[in-house]
Amino acid sequence: MTTCVTSSAVGVSLLLLLSVTCQTGFACSEVGLPLAESNRTRQLPVVLWHGMGDSCCNTHSIGAVRNRIHHLLGGVFVHSIATGEGGPADSESSIFGNVNAQVEDVCKTLASFPELKDGYNAVGFSQGGQFMRAVVERCQHTGPKVHTLVTLGGQHQGVMNVPKCWNPSFNVTPSYMCSLSQRFLGWGANLPLIRTHLVQAQYFKEPRNLASYRAHNIFLADINNDRDTKNPLYKDNLSTLEKFVMFRFEHDTTVVPRDSAWFAWYNGTQLLTMNQTDLYQEDWIGMRALHEAGKLEFRGCPGDHMHFNLEWFEDNIVEPYLRAPAVTNLPRS
Repeated sequence: MTTCVTSSAVGVSLLLLLSVTCQTGFACSEVGLPLAESNRTRQLPVVLWHGMGDSCCNTHSIGAVRNRIHHLLGGVFVHSIATGEGGPADSESSIFGNVNAQVEDVCKTLASFPELKDGYNAVGFSQGGQFMRAVVERCQHTGPKVHTLVTLGGQHQGVMNVPKCWNPSFNVTPSYMCSLSQRFLGWGANLPLIRTHLVQAQYFKEPRNLASYRAHNIFLADINNDRDTKNPLYKDNLSTLEKFVMFRFEHDTTVVPRDSAWFAWYNGTQLLTMNQTDLYQEDWIGMRALHEAGKLEFRGCPGDHMHFNLEWFEDNIVEPYLRAPAVTNLPRS
């Protein structure tokens, strides 16, 4: 029987309008699956960061993915990131919390694993995609090093509206209510209490309120170097990736715009591809360097946001990107 993974990552707007918390009830008793002795010098370990409302070891979603990777790669060490103690707390922390603090804690945790000393491959699911990218940008130089980063339906250029509302990716005209909600949320996401405690507000980017976004957003504006003062470390670190693979869900109605998964950005008038953005053209974080080196891949996944099965994951992610070559001679952190 096919196991479907449906780790949702609804936009900040849904939370602000409805104040809904999605939690799961599965405990995270085994965050890192052990590394089989026979694979210590043959296979890179894997780190996963789940999406909103999920928990590290939910057996119906990220836990099933973790177990499948562990099995397919012959007992490789797999660590599924948890930012809360136990399933409900981990799920809650994906909605309420400070992403900067979470990324800092994750960097420290990963550095404590001897199994990761030679580096690892990483997969970020939905919002876990931009969070895992933040780990690379902020901690790659101290290690352990990420070799291949894969993101599925990530919001690399943020979200700008409620799920299932107007999506410029689909070239349709926004309704009055969608336009109204976008303006309201662009204002609300930058309020002090919301911007520091609501995870989704920390990657909300409303194109008609960019001045407030640049001044007050505590996460996305930083890791994308959207402010006038750039952090050169982010470009240096991201450029060291051997491969950066971005999957966009072809019928994604949750992420607005869906092409944020490919670093596209709606500027208030038109949807700009990654290559058309200042982030790429001026190479604020190293995306142009990666692209010109042939290290970027843009891939598609059929269906809506985070709707895929384990067979698809095996064929499209495990085999081409996680089944790494021997790691014996890789540089240590």
